[in-house]
Formats: sequence, C-alpha cells, structure tokens
Amino acid sequence: MKLPVYLAGLVLATLLAGGCLSAILIYFNPNTSGILIFILFYLSLLITATGFFTLIGFFIRRFSRKRRGPLPVRQAVRNLEVSFRQGMLLGIILIIALILQSQRILFWWNILLIVIVVGLVEWWLSKR
Repeated sequence: MKLPVYLAGLVLATLLAGGCLSAILIYFNPNTSGILIFILFYLSLLITATGFFTLIGFFIRRFSRKRRGPLPVRQAVRNLEVSFRQGMLLGIILIIALILQSQRILFWWNILLIVIVVGLVEWWLSKR
C-alpha cells in the first residue's frame, strides 16, 4: 500500500475512535457505569491519542526537513513507523496517568518513573 492510504486509514481510525470517545462521554454516567464502560473509555482514548500523536509527529518530521522536495517513499514510511511507535508510547503515558489519577495515587514521582521507563523502552526499540 502507499503512504496516503496509510495516512487516510490512520485519520479515519482516529476520527472513529474520537467519535466513540465522545459518545461514551455524552451517554454514560461514570458514577453508575460498570467496568466495561471504563475499559471502552480508556481504549478509545488510547486509540484517539495514539492517532493524534502519530499524525502530529509525522507532520512535524515532514515539515522540519532541511531539504524541501519530495521525501522518498521508504523514508516517509520509516518516519510514519517511528511516529506511530512514539505516539503509542505517549498514549500509554496518558492512559497510565489518567488511571493513576482516577485512583488518587498520581504523584510527580509516578510520572517521572513512567516517563523514564517509557524513555528506556523507546531507546531500546530505536536501537533494534
């Protein structure tokens, strides 16, 4: 497949997950909802955040190039892969922080530890 097809699919999945997230926020009461609603909320938030962070990262990489001109397809796909990995890790940080906050156990050292662990995971994955 070509890069525009990947990007269109990513935008569509992000918008669909954002719509699901909006529907969950509008139609369900968190005080009376069961665990399934919370799982769906966090899952749709993860998909939305991952897609959003991936698109932002990809376009930052695209527009911050020194040479203006068409990017080789192989390099563009590589940029999208790296952006997706980093978007997923940022989404995981967001979800973990929100889960910890909902349990009232979010402290600054928790966030620092999560960022360090995710940074080490990113470093390990980038070296592979």
